[in-house]
Amino acid sequence: MKKKLLAILSAAMMFSVMGAGSAGAAPAKAVPTESHITLKSGSVNVYDYGDVKLHAYFTNDPLADVAYIVEGKKALAGIELPAFTAGLDAWKDYVKSLGKPMNDIFIVCHPAGASYIKGMNVYGTEGAQKSIVSGSTGATTQGLFAAFGADFHGGDDTAAITNTVSGKVQLAGVDFEVIDRGESYDLAIPSMNVVYTHMLGKTTHSILTSAAHIEAFLQMLKEYQAAGYAMILTSHGGPEGQDAVAEKISYLNKTKEIMQQSKTADVFKANMKTAFPAYDGENYLDMTAGFLYLSLIHISEPTRQA
Repeated sequence: MKKKLLAILSAAMMFSVMGAGSAGAAPAKAVPTESHITLKSGSVNVYDYGDVKLHAYFTNDPLADVAYIVEGKKALAGIELPAFTAGLDAWKDYVKSLGKPMNDIFIVCHPAGASYIKGMNVYGTEGAQKSIVSGSTGATTQGLFAAFGADFHGGDDTAAITNTVSGKVQLAGVDFEVIDRGESYDLAIPSMNVVYTHMLGKTTHSILTSAAHIEAFLQMLKEYQAAGYAMILTSHGGPEGQDAVAEKISYLNKTKEIMQQSKTADVFKANMKTAFPAYDGENYLDMTAGFLYLSLIHISEPTRQA
């Protein structure tokens, strides 16, 4: 029951790809050296590019969230927060262990844990700020707080974006490009040839709300291919590659085909399971079917003659 509740709540936090904006192609970068560090709670994969490092913190919490730290020569910048006490404690201790100041963080869709970043500059788009205050991100955060209690740092411990930005931003001596996606946004990091987005999932069903959403998602993925990003960073699954982008494009095109062939939500789900038998995220598929066939009701019924 709880698993289904979490999937329903997470529907509101799916990335928004309806907004305008795209990143230009990033130059190819050297392959980083990689290392792995086990923490008291969760673990970190470190990608060392020389002058800059990327730290991917796998929380192993009930939501399997991933947060990121970008390390420049003299300072650190964060991307997203863990949400549960053990993860936040481990994250804060790890930040301290790096021996560089962290004054800045981007919050996209995971704002739980404000007390752990007290005094930091919190960056994001105007749309993401509104979504935290009165939109889907805020509603989901408070829904999860109600489901898990104080161990999930929602409620009064929800962070707010204090610096609204767009386009090119430099934090910790590292250049970022903020790509507006409506209620959410992507972050390109040219020096690493990577981009952060909320969700991707190579072999996980996606939450799709309409035919227009599918088309916008496809356009975003094609932007990723054109830019040639070496990794797509996600807060649900961690870093993924261009193979995940290609797989998701194939998945979306097949979903469009199945949607046209399936007259009901149940038939759609059955056909999707046949087409993608090894995919995770069946609850996401349930939600997609609900969204798509609710939106299709009014356009699929034949016009009645008087």
